[in-house]
Amino acid sequence: MASTSKLSIKCQTKSISLPCRSHPISFGIEELLNKIKTTAVEAASADTICSELSQLSRLYKCMDDLLTSSTTQVLMSREQNKNWVDELVDESVRFLDICGSISDMLSEIKGHNRELLSALRRRKGEMSFENCMEKYNCFRKKMKKDVKMLIGSLKQVDNMINGGGGGSVVVDSDNHQLVAVIRTVIGVSEVTILVFESLLMFFCVPVSKTHRWSLVVSKFLHKGIVACEDQQENGIGNEFERMDAALTRLCKYGVSSEMRNVQIAQCRLDRLGAQIECMEGGLDSIFRCLVRTRVSLLNIISQ
Repeated sequence: MASTSKLSIKCQTKSISLPCRSHPISFGIEELLNKIKTTAVEAASADTICSELSQLSRLYKCMDDLLTSSTTQVLMSREQNKNWVDELVDESVRFLDICGSISDMLSEIKGHNRELLSALRRRKGEMSFENCMEKYNCFRKKMKKDVKMLIGSLKQVDNMINGGGGGSVVVDSDNHQLVAVIRTVIGVSEVTILVFESLLMFFCVPVSKTHRWSLVVSKFLHKGIVACEDQQENGIGNEFERMDAALTRLCKYGVSSEMRNVQIAQCRLDRLGAQIECMEGGLDSIFRCLVRTRVSLLNIISQ
């Protein structure tokens, strides 16, 4: 019996349009796939990432409707297709692990965010701003390593999707309905990787870039020019990077040096805290969707 690799399946499905375009699920999936792919190539901002997470959650709900349809279940439950479904279950578990790890990272960022805000508002207390910053900087170093590891995990999943692992699956690729399902699942998996990578890179701000900007700020401050803050606010780096720049400036000049610097740091911490809440909500929704997808796939296997 000839076997068809995932890579060759992907190549076949790219040239085949969905056979049931009149179905609202197909329209919804294609529209969301195109939207997410378009925004994923743009510079990542907190608002963009929150939007991508929301769209990805909707995409998974659409895909789950497709997987739970009676036609799809009959096609995928055929004996010659079960190896492929098994690989999808494995892939869903990996996505669940990665999604959970990113959620844990966001929780840690939120915790440090609250501590820094509290230290700035107290100005004095049991834990000084300097101590909070020391803890935060240690966390940032660890976070960069975690981000690198998670991106590596995403690349492994990408290899699974594209057949890079050397495995092969047997599918009834002459059936256009099954090919449409395969194309959909591959597309959803690919944009999941794009969105997760976009979120991880958002928090992986290059240290050198922050240092360069802090030197520019330093020169302006020494000259008594405060307009540089407005320039920074107008688009240099993302929200996380701008928050880091404000904190770096406070470390350099002290929290009692200039009230404006403290207010700017508080404002940026507050803003990023709200955006992290939005990201957490989006990831939580995606996690639940991934669990549902895994259950749907396990139900297909058990038939």
